[in-house]
Amino acid sequence: MNPLVSVCLPVYNAERYLPQCLKSIEDQTYRPLELIIIDDSSKDGSFSILSEFAKGKPWVKVSQNQHNLGVSSTFNHAVSLAQGDYIARMDADDIMDPERIAKQASFLQSHPETVIVGGQCHIIDNSGNIIGKKVFPLKHREILDMLFRTVPMQQPTVTINRSLLPQDFLYGNPYFSPAEDYGLFFSAARYGKLANLPDFTHYYREHGTNISLTKPKFTFWRIWRARLDALLHQHYRPSIKSIVIVLAQTLVILLLPEKLIYPLHKFTRGMGK
Repeated sequence: MNPLVSVCLPVYNAERYLPQCLKSIEDQTYRPLELIIIDDSSKDGSFSILSEFAKGKPWVKVSQNQHNLGVSSTFNHAVSLAQGDYIARMDADDIMDPERIAKQASFLQSHPETVIVGGQCHIIDNSGNIIGKKVFPLKHREILDMLFRTVPMQQPTVTINRSLLPQDFLYGNPYFSPAEDYGLFFSAARYGKLANLPDFTHYYREHGTNISLTKPKFTFWRIWRARLDALLHQHYRPSIKSIVIVLAQTLVILLLPEKLIYPLHKFTRGMGK
């Protein structure tokens, strides 16, 4: 029998994109599946959309925070409610490939030493048109080395083998937000291997409210928090190459106007079509 996979979906003001996101989860070929959705006190019609979607679907559980807690705390709450052996992360403005969960669950079953598996990403615009891609390394050593200088996994693509992690593991640390993905990957790597599938499993939506676009300098300094925590508390040791690249990145962040930072990042990462 297949293990239960819990898709954990934090939602905040996502009414425009929620129908596509929810349909992509419902259309997954994998079963058994449960969907844990927590609305983080949205100001738009998100909660109404979620409540309507959940009707007649016992595998879907919807709740709402009384106050806005942020994505990290909301994700932690969702994980605490989840019953699954595996935890699949998802963002409310993105779309899953129909085979995503099936491929990742199969990989985790055949690689029990792997704590997190991700995948490759298409980048889409507001209308769902593909405008680029994100390509990530496949193997643990490459991912771990890359982690110090740039994100080597797309957080909403990942599925986590929670059996390898302590019961009190902090899946999302608000101290690093909006770079909580770095904290997750640094911490989880102490308990198992990281991997990415070669398959494009996810459609990542790029729009005007992505914080990596609107506040790249703020995001960068929060990434530095996660890096320092990894050096001081996670026994992480970066390569000389990674140290040199991060120092160069820091100089660029200090010197460049904010509006030029993300376009430069996209160019250097080869994120075009």
